[in-house]
Parts: sequence; C-alpha cells; structure tokens
Amino acid sequence: MEDLTWPEYQENIARRLVVLPIGAVEAHGRHLPLSTDTVIAEYLAGQVSRRVPALVLPALPFGYKTDAVRVGGEFPGMTNLRASTLTGVVQDVLTASYRNGARRFLIVHGHIANLPPVFDAVDQFVHSAPDARVMAASWWDFATEETRNSIADETGVPRSEDNHAAMVETSLLMHVRPEAVRMDAAEDDDRERRVSYLVLPVPDALRTRSGVIYASKQARPAIGERLMPEIIDNLVRAVRLELS
Repeated sequence: MEDLTWPEYQENIARRLVVLPIGAVEAHGRHLPLSTDTVIAEYLAGQVSRRVPALVLPALPFGYKTDAVRVGGEFPGMTNLRASTLTGVVQDVLTASYRNGARRFLIVHGHIANLPPVFDAVDQFVHSAPDARVMAASWWDFATEETRNSIADETGVPRSEDNHAAMVETSLLMHVRPEAVRMDAAEDDDRERRVSYLVLPVPDALRTRSGVIYASKQARPAIGERLMPEIIDNLVRAVRLELS
C-alpha cells in the first residue's frame, strides 16, 4: 500500500480486502533476528494478496510483551508496546481504512502475545463499524495437527520441545528469508526448572541462555517448505470463507 499514490489507493480500497500484518521486536535465540515474527507475518500477508484481491498495509513491527518466562527471560533488543497502546494503534488503523472505504479486513499475527490486545481493538472497532467484517489469524492455526505431529515424529523433536525460536519457527524463516538465519549459532536450550506459571522478576532457574524454547538445531529448510504452503492454502481458504 505504501507505494501507491493516493488516487491509486482511493481507486482500490473499497473493493479489496485490507490486510494488516502485526509482528514484534523480540529475541529469538542467537540465530534468528529480532524481527522474526514480523517477517513471517509480512510474508503471509503478501502471499494472501497474490491469491485474493487485497491491499497489504505496512506491518506493525512492534507488539505486546510476551511474558518473560515464556521466552526464557529478558534479552536485549526487546522493544514492546503497552497493551493499551497496541489496542489503540490497531483500532486507529482499522478506523482510518474504514473511513476510506474498506469493509473487509484481515489481521495476520506473527506473535502470540498480540492476540488479546488486538482482539480488544477489533471488538471495539466492529461495534463502531457494524458493516465491517474482520478476521484475525495466526500462522500456527493453519498448520494441521497431522503435519505438525508428522514432523515431530520424523525429526524426533517432541512438540513440547518445539516452541519459541525453535525448530518449526526457525524452519519457516529458513524458507521465507534464509539469509537472516544464522544456523551456526543455533542451539538446543533448557532451564533448570520448567513451569507453566509466571514469576517476576524471572528467577535464574526459569531462564534460558539464549531464548530458545527448546530445540532449534533440527531446523531444516525442507520443514519450512513443507509447512508454509499448507499454512497459506488453509489461510486463503479461511479468508474466502469468512470474508467473501
């Protein structure tokens, strides 16, 4: 969208789906860039626009903070928005597009912590714009259980070990932007204690060395090449169902 002139924008906005990718600036181990979530969300948005008439908005690169236990601690470079700020920004972007004529919207998530603030934004927006329709989608919702389980079996990496900055996320980035992946710095990480609750400040026993949760060294381009087309196909199918 940012490369359009305003007359081109005006000509297209009312008859196209508006797509907003949202990511984060967050540590993803020593082997992936801080922009990993944004890169994946932008890629998916672009792929949707190849198959559905759409205008892709500039990605929101900052997101809401993931709880520190979930990502193995605090790491340099993490740059976050407050939940209320993210909610307000998303609501403002949707409202501006609506006022210019858009009625169908797709939000593409690359960062799980963004879901509650973005839901709040969408909920407020649709109450003020009753003829609008919004779909919010996360890439991990469109990789089938069968495929994820098959990859886990084939690689020997249980899904419980394949979370933040780990095998699947690394493999997706190897497929989308291979030059950004430093596999020589990839590692399998762990912490002294694994818990499912939040403690702040994060005790040393709940931290990881790198921010990988937990196994990244088994990542391969072939895994990304297998997963990404499935994610795109299922996402496009859902968009056509919900926003046609």
